[in-house]
Amino acid sequence: MRQTTPYLALLAGLLGHPLEVPAQNDIEFRWRSFAQLTAERVETSGDSIAFGADRVRTILEATRDQLTAGIMLDFGVRDLGQREPGALANVVGDLYLNYRPSENHTIRFGQFKTPLGMDFNIPGEDLDITKRGVEAGLVLNRDLGVMLSGRRLGSGFGYDVGLFNPAGRSGATAHQDSQVGQDTAPVVRAHYDTPRWHVEAAHGRSEHAGGPGTLDYRVSDVGMIFREDRWVVKGEWVEGRNIRGIDGWTERVYYLHGAYRLRPGLELLGRHYEGTNRLGGVSTRLKNTYLGLTAWVWEGSSMMGRLQVNYVIAGGDKAGYSGIRGFRDDAILVQFQLLVDR
Repeated sequence: MRQTTPYLALLAGLLGHPLEVPAQNDIEFRWRSFAQLTAERVETSGDSIAFGADRVRTILEATRDQLTAGIMLDFGVRDLGQREPGALANVVGDLYLNYRPSENHTIRFGQFKTPLGMDFNIPGEDLDITKRGVEAGLVLNRDLGVMLSGRRLGSGFGYDVGLFNPAGRSGATAHQDSQVGQDTAPVVRAHYDTPRWHVEAAHGRSEHAGGPGTLDYRVSDVGMIFREDRWVVKGEWVEGRNIRGIDGWTERVYYLHGAYRLRPGLELLGRHYEGTNRLGGVSTRLKNTYLGLTAWVWEGSSMMGRLQVNYVIAGGDKAGYSGIRGFRDDAILVQFQLLVDR
């Protein structure tokens, strides 16, 4: 029997072509690749336009019976080989093994998104706006660890409980390599789903967030989604305390989001962020308001093209804001995504 190597699998994912996999072992393969090409203008840059790419990724999954192995490679990061404390090299977004002991429960081991942040846990190819928002700097990001998940329990309840390495990829931490094996990052999330509603709450901690002997970073999150006919309404609130292990450095961010589908391939949206940051006894505020349009140029069984245009209005203290992320000036963001799914 011909062996299918990981290298051939990766090549097939990059090229968007499926491999012929022998049915003898009953292994199901799935390949997904996408690129998000951008044109951006930020007010501080004058009249210039910057061209680039938000994400260039390929995802490969193989499933047999109760086991699923997956890898996601991210070629859009600045330094492919750089490695943050507790994580794999930047080029590796996800690398995991799932075991499903029952229909409603899954155990996942490897590197993947920690279960905190409603918007953060939406895949990059499905984001409502072109960028991760102001609150994304407060989540624990991707990390190496183990997680137990439950879904469709009772009338729609679910949960995730995970234990991870120190959250070195988070913008809210400043860990050192020596902390791996000494400190951990526990995370819990509970959620409830109906056909129209999704509600979730999560809490996490990354020990000694500024290095050995510093304070733990603690973060809490609450999110909600409501869907009705052509409308989608969302809201989320995230608070991070002792950012990078510094006593009293606290940031709170919330957003409200509304979208209306004009027709199947065209959506209008608005999202308003407000962030409040307190550092060294001084409070600063930042506002980011997104006005956007999303058009699905074409949608097929294995290929999708999507155009997103966002206008970002910045307000508040802007350049004086001491929080982790967010636009300090107005910006125009244009993104075209090509996705191949086989």
